Amino acid sequence: MLQQVRNFMRRRDDGTAGRLNMLLSLMNERLAAEFRPTVTYVGNNRVLVGTRVGDRTIAYYVEADDRLLSPWFIVTGQFETEVTNYLLRHLRADSHCLDVGTNFGYYTCLMARFCPAGRILGVEADRHVAELARDNLFINGFHEIGDVVWAAACDRNEDITLYRRMSRSGNTSIVDVGESFTTHMGEQPVQPFTVQGRKIDDLAERLGGRVDFIKIDVEGAEPLALRGAANVIRDNRDLSIVMEWSPGQIAAAGFDVAAFTDEIGALGLQVFILERHSERPLHISKLASLPYQAAIILKRAQKP
Repeated sequence: MLQQVRNFMRRRDDGTAGRLNMLLSLMNERLAAEFRPTVTYVGNNRVLVGTRVGDRTIAYYVEADDRLLSPWFIVTGQFETEVTNYLLRHLRADSHCLDVGTNFGYYTCLMARFCPAGRILGVEADRHVAELARDNLFINGFHEIGDVVWAAACDRNEDITLYRRMSRSGNTSIVDVGESFTTHMGEQPVQPFTVQGRKIDDLAERLGGRVDFIKIDVEGAEPLALRGAANVIRDNRDLSIVMEWSPGQIAAAGFDVAAFTDEIGALGLQVFILERHSERPLHISKLASLPYQAAIILKRAQKP
């Protein structure tokens, strides 16, 4: 039924599509609310979670000792519902997608599941979780259309130092939060490691240069990721960028938030705020004062 709705939407360009988008989101929410994931500890610090994303089943290995992403995902099988629903509304069967900061591969596998005729590339800086995402592609049979690169999205192809958060791998970043902070959080001290930096412009060559969607969640290093994506943004008019907006993390990483919003505008991008069933435009001048969002949407500004 959901697939029939999607196919109908793609044939319509009037107000019907918007109403059907809302209907699709409501149906996805109902499916998620009614579904309970299957959960099995398989050893080697891994839990296997079988869940439903929209109307499709996807299996994921997640870290058993993770305190950030795994607990709620294991209990509910859900992850960033509004962002998930945005992708389900807009992904096409042949979409080419980059998942930058893939972690255990939730969005990488989602994209592969819903884009069977497309190409998917996940990018993860922490080798341990990059291997987890790679294995998730394989256990779902997505490895022929998807891959995971062990690298950090950056503005230059040079090594970069990151700081691994023990038991919170989703918070690994370019910021050393300090031992007093990790002690307060009940964690071990961060572990510094070096990884190759890669420009999104270069990574996009793996997708033949065509990119329809980029998801970016890199814990405050979003300015570096976007600076390395200028060519992709210029060459892909219909590109949608789904980017975590965390001004606190951006500032902690040493970037000026207002200056970053200027960079976004200079790239010719328009900002949209995710609402429950739609996206609302936001003037670029208001972005710097916007509080944390799981994701904002950036699209090429349409010329009048």
